Parts: sequence; C-alpha cells; structure tokens
Amino acid sequence: MDVAVLVVGAGPTGLALAAMLGRTGVPVRVIDKAAGRSQKSKALGVHAGTLEALSDVFGVGLPARMVATGQPVRTVHFHLGDRRPIPVDLGGLPSPYNFVLVLPQGETERLLAEQAAAFNVAVDWNHELAGLRQDGDGVQCEVRRPDGGIELVRAAYVAGCDGAHSVVRHQVGAGFAGGSYPGTFLLADVTLDWGPGHGDLGHDSVRFFSTEAGAMAFFPMKDADHPTLCRLVVIPKGDPPVPEAEIDLAAFSTLACAVSGLPLVLGEATWLTRFTIHHRMVRRLRHGRVFLAGDAAHIHSPAGGQGMNTGIQDALNLGARLTEALRRGGRGRKDEGVLDRYAQDRLPVARGVLRGTDLISRVGLLADGWWGRLLRRHLLPLIIGTPFLRRRIALTLSQLPVSRQERPVRLAALD
Repeated sequence: MDVAVLVVGAGPTGLALAAMLGRTGVPVRVIDKAAGRSQKSKALGVHAGTLEALSDVFGVGLPARMVATGQPVRTVHFHLGDRRPIPVDLGGLPSPYNFVLVLPQGETERLLAEQAAAFNVAVDWNHELAGLRQDGDGVQCEVRRPDGGIELVRAAYVAGCDGAHSVVRHQVGAGFAGGSYPGTFLLADVTLDWGPGHGDLGHDSVRFFSTEAGAMAFFPMKDADHPTLCRLVVIPKGDPPVPEAEIDLAAFSTLACAVSGLPLVLGEATWLTRFTIHHRMVRRLRHGRVFLAGDAAHIHSPAGGQGMNTGIQDALNLGARLTEALRRGGRGRKDEGVLDRYAQDRLPVARGVLRGTDLISRVGLLADGWWGRLLRRHLLPLIIGTPFLRRRIALTLSQLPVSRQERPVRLAALD
C-alpha cells in the first residue's frame, strides 16, 4: 500500500480532511489537477459551528488565525422593500465565535494548507486522477503527472473532494440529481460608497436587499489597501443583462443601484463575474472504499453561506471515521460499520442544507409578482421580526447544533 488515504482535490474540503488525517497520524496524499491555489475569493462565510469544529481538532490557534485574517460580523440587516432595515444580532449565539466570519476562500485554503503542512502533508499540484479500480484490499489509482506520465498509486481508501465536476464521482458512477435555479446571479468584489445620505449603513454588517427589482447581498471584506472592499451579489428580476456576455462594472453598478434602491458608487473591482446556481446531490456518500465529500457530493444555492462549511464538516467527520477504521485494521464488519456511519451522519445534514437553502432562495431571492410583494411586505418582516424565529434561524445557519452533535466523533479520533 502506497498510502492509507488518497485525497483528490485541494479545496477547503480536501485540505481539511488532509489536515485532520495528518493530525491523527494517518498517512495521506493530496493531489489536485490545478497548478496551485485559486486566488479568487469564492466562498466567504465561515460559521460558528465550523470554527468550533476546527478548534476541537486543531486547537484554538487555527480559528484565531482565521479570525485575525477575516472580518467578524455580528449583525445581519434585512432590507425588505421600502421598510426600515430589520437587524438580526448574531452576538447571542451560544459560542465564543458569535459571528459570521467573512473570509475569502483563498485565505481559508491557505490557512488549512498551513495546518496540513504542520503535519508534513503537502499538495501535489498538477496531478490529476485519471482512473481508479477497487478490490477487496484497496484502490488502484492512475494519477497523471505534470509530464503527462501515469503514476500508479495504491491506497486503502480514496476521498473525492474534487468539487462539483468531480472526477471521483464520475469514476464510481454516482448520479448527481437536481437542477438549476432560474435567473442570472452577478457577483463583484468591489469598493463601495453607499452614496449621499446613506453613509450610516457602514461597513460592519452583512446586508440583504429584496425589492421589486430583484435581490442583492452585501458582505464587508477586510482589506488594508481597500477599506471599503465588499462582495456584492445581485440577482436582477426579468431577462438577464446581455445574455452570454461578460458583465462590465458600469452595467453591474446600474443593476445594483436599481435592485437596492440606493445611489451606490462603485469603485475598483477585483473580481467581476456571472453564474448560474445549481442544486444537486448524490444518493450515496460511500462507494466501497471510495468516499465523496463537499461539493463533489452536494451543491446548492449560496444563500446562508452553507456550502463550504458543510464541506469542511464533512471532511472532519470522514477523517475521524477513516482514522477509526484504519486503527482497527479496516477489514472486519465493525470497521465497515464505522465507515458507514460517515454517510449516516452527513447525508441527513446535506439534505437539510439543500432544503433550507432552496427555501431561502425561492422565498427571499427569487419570489416575484404578487407573491414576492406579499413576502416582502408582510411574511418576511413577521418571520424576521419575531425574536424566537430570528434566534432559530441564526442558530441553524451557524451550524452549531450539527457541529456539537458530531463533536464526540471528532474527539474520539484524537485519543
């Protein structure tokens, strides 16, 4: 056996799994077909449940470095039509991490890679999985090297953490059922001035806008050189602007002003793109000795910032289960049961995340016509304005209940 676990994919999920296995002393190798870490900000929010889970495994140092790098936000404001903004306070979350941490995915990956490196685990970039074949004792993997040659790697287990277009998922023949949401989602990382008369909106809160013209989300980002840098996501109603064409800053600015109803002044953009949102999921997370985690197993709307957090917690659970099975020898029925518990734990979580983000998307982002007006004017203000429901929503999105439920699994692997 060349390695106990071959991790395919070096995004947040794969790096968290690699670091977890390094922490528990399991021989692990990580490969990724990319040339190196992406510099795009991508996913932004790290929730309290994820920070607590990382603290369980790696100590408080890793979450502390993440918090120092990012922007902790303790208030989320909802702007519904022409109503006064409704604040939701995250400071009441029962956690030392009583906030959502706005941290670009690239920085999350850098810090997870550094944590993995502390256990002598590095990423083999420009290495692509070309094929795999399972037998009773392991998985024979074909890995394409940078020079085009094929390296044969024998692993006890393989973890597919290689994203929405997963090669591992394709190799095991797993379906990825689901669909796409209508409409165009536009994204910009850009400096922003709220415009004359609106300076009090500040740069220390997450804000969601839902109006007749569409929906918009605002996330403040920490950048010493650009103190007003933020992430704006705009979902305009009606036909997409300039179909199949690149959106420019002027067009994005016009749409952002129309959707928010504010005289926004946008400056320098470090990233500007458009995308479609999908909701898909596998039926099984385990295929013999091959496991799927993160976006390779489930993708959904970015509403609520659940995706990367779910993937990281997939990884920590899978790392704990693989550690336990390998310590037992990985051959008996008890070991099979240990590995099956990964799917038993995480499939219901993934289903819940898909249901929750789908509801948020259809109600808060995509609702149109009389139904949209009813939601903005009456139903959403009632829901968000009710203290019990507000606390419940904040707790669910924080992923604290799931994280704490799985804490014994993580801690047992560290013994």
